[in-house]
Amino acid sequence: MRRGHAIALAGALLLLLVMAMDWYSTATGDEARRIESITDNPSGAEAGEIDRRLNEDAREIAEDEEKNAWQADALIDRIILILMLLAIVFAVLTAITRAAGAKATKGVGPAGAAAIFAAAAAALVAYRIIQEPGLDSATNVKAGAPLALLGLAMIALGSSSALRADDKETADAGTD
Repeated sequence: MRRGHAIALAGALLLLLVMAMDWYSTATGDEARRIESITDNPSGAEAGEIDRRLNEDAREIAEDEEKNAWQADALIDRIILILMLLAIVFAVLTAITRAAGAKATKGVGPAGAAAIFAAAAAALVAYRIIQEPGLDSATNVKAGAPLALLGLAMIALGSSSALRADDKETADAGTD
């Protein structure tokens, strides 16, 4: 397994974790999280019933307003999700097969497919960060979307590096 395969695999694992993080929220969701963080959560039977209810309501409102890669439901978000899943599958498949001793493939192969899918997904995620879902003034980008760009970049760059090394290996083997 080459260093590029390992980088792509690490990017795929990072992307899997990041897909569950919040990518977007609204001003209402951010305010609900702020209220949730400042309200005390006292214990006891009757102590702080209002604060406890306020905290629960704020948490529910915030959760309704926050979206991650799995929850965003616009067509572009579904395309991004599919491209990310394809990039992950091909990056993991390539790393596993190479770690098991598979020889380098000639042409694009699974490493090239991982790089292509990751680059396409990264372009759409970058667009989605700029053109947020809903009204831009009411929607806020959370940490998940920029971290997804990092994971996708790791997959794309690692896979393309491994692909170049594989191509060189197959070319060198062909001249022997």
